[in-house]
Amino acid sequence: MIAIIDRSDDACAREVVLRAFERSFTPGQVRLLDDIAAASRPPAVVVVVAPREQDAGWIEKLLRRPAKLVLLGAIGPRIASLAGVAVDTLDQRAAVAAACEPAPTYGLSESAGQIVYADQGLGAGSPLRQRSLCRFDFTNEWNNLGYGRIGIGDDAWSIAVSARPVDAGVVGELRIGPDAPAGAVITLRDLPHSSVLWFARPVGPVDGADWAIIERFVADYRAAELPCRPYLRDIPHGVTAALTMRLDCDEDIASSRPLFELYRDRGLPLSVAIKTDQPDTAEHLALLADLDLAGGSILSHSVTHAPNWGGSAEAAEREARDSKAWLESRVRGLTVRYAVSPFHQNPTYVPAALARAGYDGFVGGIIANDPEYLMARGGAAPFGPAGFVSHSQACMLHGDCLLAGDDPIRIYKQAFRQAKAFGQFFGYLDHPFSPRYAYGWASEADRVAVHAAFLDFIAAECAGEATLFVNEETCLDFMRAKSATAIDYDASRDAFAVSQGNAAGLPLAVGWRGRIEAAADHG
Repeated sequence: MIAIIDRSDDACAREVVLRAFERSFTPGQVRLLDDIAAASRPPAVVVVVAPREQDAGWIEKLLRRPAKLVLLGAIGPRIASLAGVAVDTLDQRAAVAAACEPAPTYGLSESAGQIVYADQGLGAGSPLRQRSLCRFDFTNEWNNLGYGRIGIGDDAWSIAVSARPVDAGVVGELRIGPDAPAGAVITLRDLPHSSVLWFARPVGPVDGADWAIIERFVADYRAAELPCRPYLRDIPHGVTAALTMRLDCDEDIASSRPLFELYRDRGLPLSVAIKTDQPDTAEHLALLADLDLAGGSILSHSVTHAPNWGGSAEAAEREARDSKAWLESRVRGLTVRYAVSPFHQNPTYVPAALARAGYDGFVGGIIANDPEYLMARGGAAPFGPAGFVSHSQACMLHGDCLLAGDDPIRIYKQAFRQAKAFGQFFGYLDHPFSPRYAYGWASEADRVAVHAAFLDFIAAECAGEATLFVNEETCLDFMRAKSATAIDYDASRDAFAVSQGNAAGLPLAVGWRGRIEAAADHG
């Protein structure tokens, strides 16, 4: 069992951490406990959110037996001693270094402050080698590398302290300038019978590809000596990369056709998310019918594209219900089960509101707002009802996000390589032209050429490897079925069973002790 003990008095931190561990290790292995004494048997892996000094006694006992401990958040002297570090409070210099200006057109913006991961040991397992505390590719809204913001302070999404290693190794170091180290913020201590992994942030790396460190610590680290617990991969078994692409049709629908034809000619499905408060002209409806026939998927993008789904649970439910009805009345045989959130904004009332309107999930995730829904792994949405899922797709391929220089799409290449290394289902998006707005593209021909170049890059990057390119509905169906999968670990036999081998018709994969195996082999 993976026991999660929350001392934060923060319902958001508790929910976010619990769901993140469930998305990787499944609810079959994860339990939220008030105290370790509440466990029916001593847990092999323990996660403590915002540990308190009075926890030191039972933690010290835990570390005398084979166990793994994950500490999340600021720690006092007694807990720090058990983690093998001495902590220091971060000062105003770090807060200044965490700030980030909006990105200029054809440029990017990054904070001076960043976490730099070690090139050896557990740190080498992070696909993110440097994680800026704040980073933008489009104004102050989008980070195309897909990770969230880390502040300096006492809230769940920030770090308040750094550490000087005493008897621990550095996994991630905070730097507040090119040559200005500010201490460790992720450390690892190995003891004869246990290991302690500490993150200075109360929610850890739930919103970035550095979540791989958590998975590898729990599933693989010191496999010959310490307990290991298996996790579900974010992509199907047998493929090295999985991806999906969509157009968010905020102001037009029919103008999606050139990109639709590019993807169709290459045998790749294109998906669209439709704001339904648009004229239902013959050209618009023909595009939707052709896309549906070609194997694409059609999702809701609300009725009016209102911020925060209209500002209340009631408005969100109405927007979702009305847009679903509009689409289903205009495309023969269509059932709309998923949405793309307008502006990727998702207050915590959204999952339940969409579920009441007949949806099974939504696409979200953005650095600008609602950090609960920027998730490293797809699956159960925080504060959502059972069976309701989300998937973060924060890579926006726009003309005004292309970079000056010899390789305008180099960030998109980096984003794909990062997702591939992380085993993350990669989603990217664009918007069709409208009479009002061209999203920074010089022309439709220019846009089609850049998309073609990105597809060529992906094909070259995955040459000789199995790659899966699916529509949005298949991607989200996979996430939903995956979230209903349970791993049942049997400590007496040091073996586990997986409740199902496939999700939405795609084979599930399990990571354990440095191996990737088919879930079907553990039925």
